[in-house]
Amino acid sequence: MNKKQLRKLIKKIINPKKIKNIEDHTWDSLAHLSILTELEKLFPNKITSIEEIAEASNYKDMERILISKKLLLND
Repeated sequence: MNKKQLRKLIKKIINPKKIKNIEDHTWDSLAHLSILTELEKLFPNKITSIEEIAEASNYKDMERILISKKLLLND
């Protein structure tokens, strides 16, 4: 997965009409669960094992965590 694909996944879950810049947006707990569910579909048994992912409430945090776990290309 690359950064563009991650942005697209997150925008699909969060109302894209309300977001001007995904990198500045903080999502709520329901959106967070939806994002994690979609990521788990793409990376079975990998997302739920990442402890710090529960704390990610914005794109930058999610990006940093996924890059550190080598699940997101740093392009």
